Amino acid sequence: MKKIVMLPLDERPCNFGYPQMMPKAGFELVLPPKDFMGDKKTPADTARLADWLLTAARGADACILSLDTLIYGGIVPSRLHGDSTETLLARARTVERLRRENPRMKLYAFQLIMRCPSYSLSDEEPDYYDECGEELHLYGRYTHLEKLGKLTEADAADFERVKKKISPAHLHDFIGRRDKNIAVLMHNLEYIKNGTVDYFVIPQDDSAVYGFTSMDQMRVREFLKSNSLHAKTAMYPSADDTGLILLARAAAELFGKKPKIFVHYASSKGGEVVPWFEDRAVNETVKYHILAAGGIRVYSLAEADILLAVNVGSGMYYEDDPAHAAAYDVDRNLAEFVSCIEYALSEGKFVAVGDIANCNGGDQELVKLLQREGLLFRIHAYAGWNTSSNTLGTAVCQCVLYMLGGDSAGNESFLVHRYYEDIGYMSYARKYVTDNVLPQLGLDYFHADGKRGKAAEAVKSALVSFMAEHFPAVSERAGEISVEMPWRRMFETEVRILPKD
Repeated sequence: MKKIVMLPLDERPCNFGYPQMMPKAGFELVLPPKDFMGDKKTPADTARLADWLLTAARGADACILSLDTLIYGGIVPSRLHGDSTETLLARARTVERLRRENPRMKLYAFQLIMRCPSYSLSDEEPDYYDECGEELHLYGRYTHLEKLGKLTEADAADFERVKKKISPAHLHDFIGRRDKNIAVLMHNLEYIKNGTVDYFVIPQDDSAVYGFTSMDQMRVREFLKSNSLHAKTAMYPSADDTGLILLARAAAELFGKKPKIFVHYASSKGGEVVPWFEDRAVNETVKYHILAAGGIRVYSLAEADILLAVNVGSGMYYEDDPAHAAAYDVDRNLAEFVSCIEYALSEGKFVAVGDIANCNGGDQELVKLLQREGLLFRIHAYAGWNTSSNTLGTAVCQCVLYMLGGDSAGNESFLVHRYYEDIGYMSYARKYVTDNVLPQLGLDYFHADGKRGKAAEAVKSALVSFMAEHFPAVSERAGEISVEMPWRRMFETEVRILPKD
């Protein structure tokens, strides 16, 4: 049996759990022990992980490597560390030893450009982000605009306000860490240039057109262009789905397959939507997902293996926004969308539904329609969580692995999980519990009472009752359910569902 080793981005379910929950496809997937990973702001022991990686990779056919975990101990620690550039580069050189000891192994790596969120919140950032996170974001934006000669008088005036708001020590710490991280990334990109790494993804987390992150991206793009590395790299909005996309690529290449994927949008304007927290139109990001997964986009359903059905309107709006009705009800045609799914299934195509109509949760209207038409478990993949790219990467991976392996039981299990998490939790239980239960417990969105406290109990109760009432076709397939809050907040949850007896 083929063997794929994965060092994931962090310990959260989306990075550590989803790869293991995917349908089986004729290979053994090896991840480090869970207790080797970090815990949010607490980094993993990078030396221990390096030792594990070198041992686990012996005899492996492919390796999927998060360089953020190998070098910093996880995605959040990459934004917090105080290590020297020399220390970071020494950890990065584990990649060279990994290649020397495994010359025939396919090596897929990914490393993020450090983000700069636009809000003042330290949940995943340095503590001082509570005080000046918004200003740090604006500092980067105005610096970028100034370099481009696009800074308006109003911008310049606000730039002066921003400079006064940020402590020099905080600015020095933030920019210093960015400088170290981009230096390490530029070093690591040499590995794709010299053939040490076979394929390299640079995910863009919380992208923006102007700012610190965009300026760093320009440096990376110039390197890729000047060395003509387009075919061996991908840089696009992504983060927590990147390991899954590379898992699909590794499996497809190990078995000599190149999935042919046809894309259909629920709105004719859907491909041009720029989703929240991303920097480009969906249609361009979809191309990268397909390429990075080892597939090829085709332009007719007849020649395709997979239909990627993307649920999206002509924009992304909250329900109370006046523009919501036009974007979702006028510019989107769910009847035609579902009809296309049914037709593709009748033609023997695999179908993946990327539900990106909303940010941070699936679309109940669509999933209720799929349930009514008896399609919830006829389709082969579904995702509707977090950002648009997180959703698309998950759906593509699931469908490619099912196509390769035909694991019906494993695929249905993951579908059940997705409906519970993306529809039950993200589109309903998260808000219900936050608004109605947490205040009574003296808790809030960012402060749950541990992983398995009363907040988790409330989520389970709301989740189970909601799914039983509104999605019986899903709940009847679920056995015992348990819930944890992995980072002790409401943003994500870990739902475990045992098979029905």
